[in-house]
Amino acid sequence: MIISKRTKLSLCQFLSLFTQDIVHILLEKHDVSVWGYTQIQISEALLEASQEAIGELIDEIVRTNGDLLNKVTPRYRFKDRWQDFERCMLLDGFKIDDKCILKLEPTIESTEPVEDDLSNELNISSLVSSEEVIRHIKLSAESFKKSSPDYNACLSHSRIALETIVRCIAKHGGLEINEDNKAWGKSLLYIRELGIITNKEEGAIASTYTFISDGSHKPVGFTEEEFARFGRNLAMSSCYFVIKTFNGA
Repeated sequence: MIISKRTKLSLCQFLSLFTQDIVHILLEKHDVSVWGYTQIQISEALLEASQEAIGELIDEIVRTNGDLLNKVTPRYRFKDRWQDFERCMLLDGFKIDDKCILKLEPTIESTEPVEDDLSNELNISSLVSSEEVIRHIKLSAESFKKSSPDYNACLSHSRIALETIVRCIAKHGGLEINEDNKAWGKSLLYIRELGIITNKEEGAIASTYTFISDGSHKPVGFTEEEFARFGRNLAMSSCYFVIKTFNGA
């Protein structure tokens, strides 16, 4: 089970609902070392723990959430934090169904979540708008996680993140971009001409952009939630590929 930084922080917020002894036993049972029980200390422990340990911890919490619910008063606090945790898990590709965790798509068990790797690559890059890209990535996730999800906004912010990365790389390479010259296609073509991506890669990135753009029709068989999550994952993967390629150039 590959869990993102966002989900680990949501898990930290959920655990903060419980007394220190409950949290201590849960973490110790699954070999998560913690130096204290403030939210900061718990979050640091979860971020440093192995994916295997986090997966086992989450599995127990999901299986025993009925018992945990009875330990929180008022109960709406549990339900609010649990809903946020469920939505974060969904973004990671896992659906909580009753007391089971369903994997919605295959993952490569030896890797970190694409979104976490993407943030790391953005932070080490020389692009001046890295923070703007990260902001849209976060807004995309928040739109998905809201109690009344805004799936259009989720995809829109994902698309803007991809646009911004491509335009920034093109500008970094010498393309003049101003208010009258913001064409996405021209920027994508330019980074291909720079040799950062190939013809085939340009086509794949352009297809992803078209797929998640406003006005795209939801494929038959997909719910709005499924399509938003799938489209967002495509956008994050494309963003990661472009910035990783740029950083390695």
